[in-house]
Formats: sequence, structure tokens, C-alpha cells
Amino acid sequence: MNFSSFDYFIAVAEERSFTRAAERLSVTQQTLSAHIANLERELGARLIDRHAPLSLTYAGEEFLVYARRFQAQRRAMEQEFRDISGDQRGLLRVGVASTRGHIIMPDAIAGFQAEHPQVTVSLYEEENTDLVQLLREGQLEMVVATVEQDEPGLVVRKLYDETVVLLCRQDLLDRYYGDGVEAAVKEAARYGGLKALERLPFLLVGERDVPGSVARDAFVREGIDPDIRAYSKNAETLAALAELGVGACFCGSQLAARTFPDPEAVGMRIIDLGEGAALPVSVAWRDSAHVWSMIAEFDRALRQSMAGDA
Repeated sequence: MNFSSFDYFIAVAEERSFTRAAERLSVTQQTLSAHIANLERELGARLIDRHAPLSLTYAGEEFLVYARRFQAQRRAMEQEFRDISGDQRGLLRVGVASTRGHIIMPDAIAGFQAEHPQVTVSLYEEENTDLVQLLREGQLEMVVATVEQDEPGLVVRKLYDETVVLLCRQDLLDRYYGDGVEAAVKEAARYGGLKALERLPFLLVGERDVPGSVARDAFVREGIDPDIRAYSKNAETLAALAELGVGACFCGSQLAARTFPDPEAVGMRIIDLGEGAALPVSVAWRDSAHVWSMIAEFDRALRQSMAGDA
């Protein structure tokens, strides 16, 4: 086996297509197929079911775990020797939820690139739970996400507190609550719950992202059967729907403030949901004997960017 065979197999496993994997790797399909066939011969097991749609066999799923682990170890070795030689170049793969990335990443990447122009930053935008899994699998160097401080095998450093708010048109509130609007809004903020606003139609982000989990936990805890009008992984899309009066959406307070700096002027309300809607956002990377210096440098750039915003 050689390094390329692991990379080729991982590409096929992730793309579920020899054509797309070959394009991603900039090799011919013939070269790619030959590497996979050689792997199968060496291991004595079929790794890929080539019938459409392409899928991994049980042996393939097992080998993927080893391949990703090996790939992560190889990258760690290369990074350590870059630190030893002082040759700071390469690819830094950073995971972040798309909405959070739009808010905090531009300034952080610009600051980082000013000092380390030979390091390419590749952003992976996924839901919170997926990001942590990708980090564990070695597909990312670091993530900005909501991660438990004592998460085994990870170094977790808190970056800031993210507050989830409810974004809604004022006329939508008036339609459902009439003269009782202000009382309902105050009750939601005072008790940190949604019971007072349960009549509203809602817009929800993905199940594995922070604002979505806050909303769903509240629905279950308070026995609410919500009227859900739309789902999306993209909170900006939901904020646009909220502005059109389709429903009320849950999003981070930073996004709400940036999207509607003067909410009353455009007929919007940003509703506080109490202390229980504040969750820590952290920077995390895998715990190991050697951590690539560029991980620490990007962490520093993030903190400097956040301090500047504050």
C-alpha cells in the first residue's frame, strides 16, 4: 500500500462516484480504479460495491476508518516536521457552521493570512454535530462549534457565548396575539420559554445545529406542538423568510443584529429568550503530543478578531 491509495479510497468513499473522485484528485478514472483494485487484492476483500448507486461493503466501511486515521496521522507527521524545519505552508482545514462562519471568519482569516500567507485556509461549513465528528475522524484540523469542555480526546477552548433569539415580524406577532403581544414577549424573556409564543408559526434550522437544538429542546420541555412552516440549514434564508412574515425563526443574536441593525425601522422584532438560550461557542482541535503551530495561530487570530468586534 502507498499513501496515494489511502487518499484515493477516501475520495471514492466520500464522493460515492469514481468520476467525481477522479475529478477531485485530478487523476484519470483508470488510475483511480487501478489503485482501488490493488487495495482490494492486498486486503483480500471487496471494498466497493460498484453497482449504481456506488456503496461501500462492510469491509470498505471498516477500511475507511483505518484510512482516515492513517491520513490524519500522516498529516500530523507532515505538520510536525514543518514546525521543526520552520517551513510554514500547507492546508489548514477549519470547520464552522455556515452562518457563524459568515460572521466571524472573514476578519479572522484576513488577520491570519496577513501573517501566514503560505498557509491556505479551507472552510468546511456543516452543522454543529457533524463538525465535531469530522474533527474526530481527522478530516479537519480544528472547529469553531459548541463542544463540551470535557469532550474526550479534544482540546476545547471557549471563544464566546452565543445567544439564540427569536426573529419575527411585528405584524405577524400582532396577527396572532393582538393586544397581548407585549405581555407574551415579556413572559418569554422573563421565563426563558416559548409557551407564551407557541401560537406563532416557526422556521427551524437543522436538527444538529445550536439554534435548532435550543428550539426543539424547548418545544419538548414545554409540551409545545409547533407549527413549522420551513426548515433550512441556512439561517440567513430563514431570516429572509421571517422578514417576509412566513414565520418566526431562531438564530444567533449576532446574525439578527447584523441583518437588522434597526429592526423597528423595517417592522421586525428581536425577542430575547432568557438566559437558557445562551450557549458557549468554542475552538476545538484533537489532543495530541504535537499540535501544528498553525492551529494555535489561527486560534489567536480568531480571538483577536472577536476582541476587535467587542
